Amino acid sequence: MRHWFRIALINLLFAATIGALLRAMYIWEIPFVRFRPFLHAHSHVALLGWLFIGVALCLLHDGGTGALTKRLRWLLVGLQVTVIVMLVSFPIQGYGAVSIAASSAHLLLAYPLLYMLWRVSRNWPAEGSGRLTRWSLAFFVISTLGTWALPAIIATGNQGKEIYYWAVQFFLHFQFNGWFWFAAMAIGARWAERNGFQLRIDRFTVALWVLAAILTYALAIAWSEPHPAVFATVSVAAAMQAWAAIRTLRMLQRFRDQAYARFTPWARVLIGIALVSMALKVLVQAAVAVPAVAVMSLTVRHLVMGFIHMNTLGTMTTLLLAYAVTYGWCAPSNPAARTGMGLLMAGIITTELLLFTQGTFFYAGWGM
Repeated sequence: MRHWFRIALINLLFAATIGALLRAMYIWEIPFVRFRPFLHAHSHVALLGWLFIGVALCLLHDGGTGALTKRLRWLLVGLQVTVIVMLVSFPIQGYGAVSIAASSAHLLLAYPLLYMLWRVSRNWPAEGSGRLTRWSLAFFVISTLGTWALPAIIATGNQGKEIYYWAVQFFLHFQFNGWFWFAAMAIGARWAERNGFQLRIDRFTVALWVLAAILTYALAIAWSEPHPAVFATVSVAAAMQAWAAIRTLRMLQRFRDQAYARFTPWARVLIGIALVSMALKVLVQAAVAVPAVAVMSLTVRHLVMGFIHMNTLGTMTTLLLAYAVTYGWCAPSNPAARTGMGLLMAGIITTELLLFTQGTFFYAGWGM
């Protein structure tokens, strides 16, 4: 699985390179780059090539007890082929026949892989990684309903209308707030269980997380339907999420010192950044319960980008790298690895500070 994790890291390298190119367009004129098609390549390779494969590997690895069967290996080969096709086709044609076929094939290959993970997770503790893993898988499947709805929406002449963007936001919302969020908790819970911690996440706390993930979708449609009931739903969801976070934090505090001693210094830093990002995500969505803040978050692109990257980079990327460091997939003793991780962490923190600061300046009318 270390071999496949390195392939996923190469996908991250390509996604990051495209991301840097898209940022450079605001400084220099790059005539051969069309922003939107390259943005699609960046997002698809990051979400499906790096994060999907990385998360699946960490859960399937199960602390070293899992094995790559022949079927799993072929599924990973197929998934990686679709990622390569998306990487090439999106910059050339944007959303076209080849890129749509590749992204659809990726989803079809993801289903059997996640089903195999579902079967494995049934043997994991229910009040811990088992229930969290199954909810993460369920949210992945739910998120793809938004993707499968797009052809029908386009065929009926609704491309570019509210329902089209609702479907896109449906996919992204349940990816970030469902699949990734619960997978992050599941990876941490499974590590704790394998290291002898009596981790117990009660049904009520999980129910709060699930309801919050579902109801916060109201924020995704608030830009087009700024109805008081929509903002009220966001407020209720934010309160549920904050309550769930408090209950989870209290449970984790019992194991803080013992868990801290089990990690290497690099893993501690990476996990620290991931936990801070998770806390900030909850705080940001709690602040969005205020209608004025919700409008601000919806109308300033820098804030939207900051929030997305806080989830994908600040939480998930650092968590996957912490797992890789813990289980020897990435050796901090290697000077190149230390330099790379140091630059990556500095880049994540600096990018987030710039995006949120610039977004606040724009909204307040303070210029650049």
